[in-house]
Amino acid sequence: MTDLVLENIGKTYPNGYQAIPSIDLSIEEGEFIVLVGPSGCGKSTLLRMVAGLETITQGDLLIKGNRVNDKEPADRDIAMVFQNYALYPHMTVRANMEYGLKNRGVSKQERHNKVMDVAAMLGLDELLERRPGQLSGGQRQRVAMGRAMVRDPKVFLFDEPLSNLDAKLRVQMRVEIRQLQRKLATTTLYVTHDQVEAMTLADRLVVLNKGKAEQIGTPMELYDKPATTFVAEFIGSPSMNLLDGMLTERGIALSDRLALPMAHDYRGAIKWGIRPEHLQQSDAVNGDFSLQVQAVESLGAETLIHGVLEDGAEQPNPIVVRLSGPHLPDIGSRMWLTAPLQHWHLFDAITQQRL
Repeated sequence: MTDLVLENIGKTYPNGYQAIPSIDLSIEEGEFIVLVGPSGCGKSTLLRMVAGLETITQGDLLIKGNRVNDKEPADRDIAMVFQNYALYPHMTVRANMEYGLKNRGVSKQERHNKVMDVAAMLGLDELLERRPGQLSGGQRQRVAMGRAMVRDPKVFLFDEPLSNLDAKLRVQMRVEIRQLQRKLATTTLYVTHDQVEAMTLADRLVVLNKGKAEQIGTPMELYDKPATTFVAEFIGSPSMNLLDGMLTERGIALSDRLALPMAHDYRGAIKWGIRPEHLQQSDAVNGDFSLQVQAVESLGAETLIHGVLEDGAEQPNPIVVRLSGPHLPDIGSRMWLTAPLQHWHLFDAITQQRL
């Protein structure tokens, strides 16, 4: 069953600025959808439109088949978790969690039961009488999640909930959020600029760029077959290597001195892409091209090697290579690489669309 539908949803401000031109999205019951994109792409605006905190100037928003464009946030049966937790500092954890239920006239016993059930699920049992100032960042985030969960809403909305946490805690909370969502099977719309969060949490991703959905699909669909150069560069870290080239009957010419054989019907200017992890170290006999090493990042389990192609181009083409394990090539040394054909990505140089 479809839980949440955005039909031609758009947002234009009174000054004429169009934040969201038009987006169509259908979210199935229990699905975890992540809106991801750079700052200013419209992801938080879109989430706030669903929440009722921003007016919808175009299209229809349906929750469980009911149009809710003109309904107040409190009447949409949704729950939102913010980046800054938004807890009442003078209230205990228990009071914060039951606050929304109390406002809705839920009985004291039912409030108690709901809070205790959710507190047990989130590991907050021993913290119910503490105030937010006595909690760690991770604990405060759990309280914010608990306050949303006790309402048993139709839809969860998360607005960059992990941004204020340190790296270790972000990983822990990421896992907890995904486990809880699967257990509760509540439809979830989640906003982040962090592609690691996006890739690990989502059933489907919506990559936004200037208020438009560049691509919608599973994390691996976007990783394996990005629809545009924007998605190709945004999904994956480090970003996909993208080089200008010409596709001719003989293959891909990346410069006057470097060509890669390939059969393809398209002719003209292209962007040729390959991910850093798909480049393989080789030798002068078997390599497709060579790289002059400029910098090495040793990360223990893997090594990132930055350099430029030795292709004779007027403007050096930067390349990043990701190799498993430790590697310590000398700065300025030559490294031969192979680029397996099955990992190539081709994009039209003008439209930036995948070929």
